[in-house]
Amino acid sequence: MSNRDDNKGSRSRKRQGRKRARRSPIARVSADYRIGHRSFNNLSLYAFGLSGVWTGIGSGILPFKVLEALELGRIELLGYALDKNGALGLISLVGLSIAAAIQLVAGSLSDRDSRPGRRLPYMLIGGLGLAVVTVLFGFAASFASLVVVVLAMQLFGNFGQGPANALIIDHVPEKRRGEAAGVLNLWRLLGAGLLTVIVLQFMSNYDSVDARQWMWYSIALVIVTLVGSTIWTVTALRPRHGLSIPGIGRTTASPVETPRPVAARPKKAALSRNYVAFLVALAFAIAAMSSMQIYALFFLQDVVGLENPADGADLIVIVIVVSAGLAVVPAGRLADRLGRDKLFFFAGSMGALGSTLLLFVSSIGPVLFIGVIIGVAIGLFLTLTWTVANDLVRRSDAARELGYTSIATLIGASIARFAGVGIDIVNDLSENLGYKVMLVSVALAFIMSAVLLAKVVRDSIRIDEPAQGEAQEPQEVAIAPD
Repeated sequence: MSNRDDNKGSRSRKRQGRKRARRSPIARVSADYRIGHRSFNNLSLYAFGLSGVWTGIGSGILPFKVLEALELGRIELLGYALDKNGALGLISLVGLSIAAAIQLVAGSLSDRDSRPGRRLPYMLIGGLGLAVVTVLFGFAASFASLVVVVLAMQLFGNFGQGPANALIIDHVPEKRRGEAAGVLNLWRLLGAGLLTVIVLQFMSNYDSVDARQWMWYSIALVIVTLVGSTIWTVTALRPRHGLSIPGIGRTTASPVETPRPVAARPKKAALSRNYVAFLVALAFAIAAMSSMQIYALFFLQDVVGLENPADGADLIVIVIVVSAGLAVVPAGRLADRLGRDKLFFFAGSMGALGSTLLLFVSSIGPVLFIGVIIGVAIGLFLTLTWTVANDLVRRSDAARELGYTSIATLIGASIARFAGVGIDIVNDLSENLGYKVMLVSVALAFIMSAVLLAKVVRDSIRIDEPAQGEAQEPQEVAIAPD
């Protein structure tokens, strides 16, 4: 690109910036959040369907599938017979192993492409592929077939998720990433909450013999939502001249549209010490939050004594999602304005308090009240951790480095899922003692995570970025045009 073109592009961006500055605060907020324009919402809407699939299937349908698999025969691992908690944890863990690898590979490939819209083909292929495989999930009956289908779901879902991780860093200025992360997590929570609530309502009528159609209603719902939200984001962010086919090597410029110059990307750049510490802290947070999600249905059945735990889980999901949803966007704004570290301490305290109070419940009412506390903690952690992750990675390797969060997720989720075996063992020693041990461990994990994350924030001044030749502002900003 010539100097004249560079100057022209610079003047154009300055004019757009001045026009945006002249708009009223209400108009600017409306532009950032409204549907139908290049906005924070369009960057995030894909997460609505994707999170709906993972939580709707994982929390609403998979437990029933595991119980049916157990009816067909014993499930053994290394000679040990797995009960329902252990089997559920294992099948989820196997899928997450694939997720970690695929996010890294797909994210790295999308980083190598300098063309506009380089992330979008991966998202489209991944979303549509996941929709097809989710249909096969409905037919899986044995434990082995469940494992195979869950692996395939994770493969396609994370083929799109890896590149999508970098959308905020590609499109949003650094000073507004907290706010953008808040909107992203709001859509994640809405997808997870709304779809899971509906799925649990459907599955409360489910019977493997006489009312099997309710499972298919649930699967149809999550598939339609997934496809719709994926196509929305891809269409909204699509470059003027369409999408390119993903390539393994760095692509050359299109004859129709010359890409903006990007800084040279170092080969196999080492992760910073702060980012590694962040990943360790993230693993603790994921372990805490995953434990409460995975075993909620069985906790309500065994500890609270609900005859139909799906109905109780439905209410809890509503309470937690609403509470977290009310927290995620304010958390992002406060993170941009006040800093991240103080909010981490508050989030850890809320999480530890909520999980500790669950030790003393025996009915659904107190559980719902505690769900508000836990929901706020989850909302804060979701926004703050994703904001800090975007702060710590290099833009030239954004998708690859953000893909390492999937490894932290795998480690945290592995701890939570292997805990299922421990819960069953300790429950055999004393009634429901395993759940109490789990809740104490969750409280400790929340505290440890908050302390480590606050330290990472305070230590990360990011003074090394200019030396690496990283651009200080993104190539394109997804704030809605006039």
